[in-house]
Amino acid sequence: MISVNEKLAALRKKMNKNGVQAYIIPSSDPHMSEYLPEHWEARSYFSGFNGSAGTLIVTEKESGLWTDGRYFIQAANQLSKSEIVLYKMGVRGTPTYTEFLYEKLHEGETVSFDGKLLSSFTVKKLRAVLEDKNIKIKAVDLIGDIWTNRPEIPASKVYVHDVKYTGRTCREKLEQVRSEIKKQNADGEIFTKLDCVAWLMNIRADDIAYNPLAVSYAVVYSDSAYLFINTKRVLPETMKYLKENGVTVKEYEDVEAVLKNMNSETNMLIDSESINYDLYRILKENKNVTVKEGKDTVTYLKGVKNETEIENIKNAHVKDGCAMVEFIVKFKDMMQKGDKVTECTVCDMLKECRGRQENNLGESFGTIAAYKANAAMMHYQPQPDNCSELKKEGFLLIDSGGQYLDGTTDITRTFALGTLTDEEKEHYTYVLKAHIALETAVFLEGCTGSNIDILCREQVWKHGIDYRCGTGHGVGMFSGVHEGPQNLSLKNNVVFKKGMTITNEPGIYVEGKYGIRTENIMLVTDFTDNEYGHFLKFEPITYFPIDTAGILTELLNNDEIKWLNNYHKTVYEKLSPHLAEKELKWLKKHTQPISK
Repeated sequence: MISVNEKLAALRKKMNKNGVQAYIIPSSDPHMSEYLPEHWEARSYFSGFNGSAGTLIVTEKESGLWTDGRYFIQAANQLSKSEIVLYKMGVRGTPTYTEFLYEKLHEGETVSFDGKLLSSFTVKKLRAVLEDKNIKIKAVDLIGDIWTNRPEIPASKVYVHDVKYTGRTCREKLEQVRSEIKKQNADGEIFTKLDCVAWLMNIRADDIAYNPLAVSYAVVYSDSAYLFINTKRVLPETMKYLKENGVTVKEYEDVEAVLKNMNSETNMLIDSESINYDLYRILKENKNVTVKEGKDTVTYLKGVKNETEIENIKNAHVKDGCAMVEFIVKFKDMMQKGDKVTECTVCDMLKECRGRQENNLGESFGTIAAYKANAAMMHYQPQPDNCSELKKEGFLLIDSGGQYLDGTTDITRTFALGTLTDEEKEHYTYVLKAHIALETAVFLEGCTGSNIDILCREQVWKHGIDYRCGTGHGVGMFSGVHEGPQNLSLKNNVVFKKGMTITNEPGIYVEGKYGIRTENIMLVTDFTDNEYGHFLKFEPITYFPIDTAGILTELLNNDEIKWLNNYHKTVYEKLSPHLAEKELKWLKKHTQPISK
């Protein structure tokens, strides 16, 4: 097997041959996806770090990897046997990778990257930092020849996501999009994000692990629409559906030629953060095209769920809650009997339980089953050859979710397996208080993710604690588990609207000891309308008990206890009609009211 350092040495030879002094390998594909098909996992291949976020920079003499707080521990472990230096993003004193490039490169030198793997927005920012040293930017793929065993671009079967789940046909969605494009004085828009294409066309596939999406592009004009995809994998009935809805299907690779050959004057709307640099450059070089930068129309449309979608999503969560109850009953039985149970056992059991639910098409992400200190790594995933055996003590954190034709789920619970320390109980209760603060929040229409995030985070801030991630993210409708534009973080400026879904997942992570997180998905709903304006609130749509064993009830106020009891009452009402006797008995016991 070729070592990381040997791969970097091969890359440096290619750099030297092409007159390049620094090369950027991001965690990206041509669609700026979060989860990547294996074909585009170049950063993982060249660095050995397989977390979902990170950027590798290779210069003639140095290399560094930039990643965020979710992955500091994991990255340090995986990079330890290589030359690569870990740069902890967001930590005081750590330069950004653009600042690093500015410092290391000399006047007139060249930095390069695959133009399909960086967005036009990212390249624009990079150019702004480097231009006063006259550092050149060159888009060229230098990794293809080195990565000899590179997997092929995926080509799973493409099928229609039925209108009984989506609520609107492809044609109706195209008309929505055209209306929004017209408002921005544009003639057309290109859509590059896979979840946007899937939503717009009402198609799904299995190109990416855990994400029912197809590698594709879409272009919409006032009088026509195009889907660019490997046509061999499109089912006949899907092709018929697309044609009936006014969509012309072309080969995936044809998108560049179509954009190059636009021969009438066209105002083309793009989202600079999602269009890759190569496609942006093609549009800019076409004299017939005027590029207009704006927000991705589909991202904002699909972020607000329609009534049909909401009904289906709630139904998916009922099924998911039943799967969770089935799992926990079997898990507790195994622990009680003294059977060997590992983190990997938990992952396998959850997958099996979800798989028995109607219309389940797998997991929405790799299950995080993290025992004790492992849970301090926020995105830890156990492996069969390296996972912990569970004992009757400490915390087990389980973050998991399912993909159903009627919705995508994401739930985290932290379970007390036995004896807990006073510190563990305190931190568990602080997290619960933060969770409840967000669940019970009422906010004026116009508030953004950053406004609302503080309502939750303040509950741990007051104890001098923070968590190095957002408080919540949007969730797709049988799509990606992470969906924009809305999220709960200190930097998000998207206004929250009725019909949006968002996770609520504050946590406390103590390196070397434990991690605690409690997560529900919530729906933004109406609260009241009066002379002060329109007020909104959240409705939890995740249905599974929160473990009460770790709670210090003396730290909860009466309103917090009331919320928890009411939530558990709702969980029982939602799940009880669908459970067998043993599971029903467990549910009834663990949804009983608590008090001081």
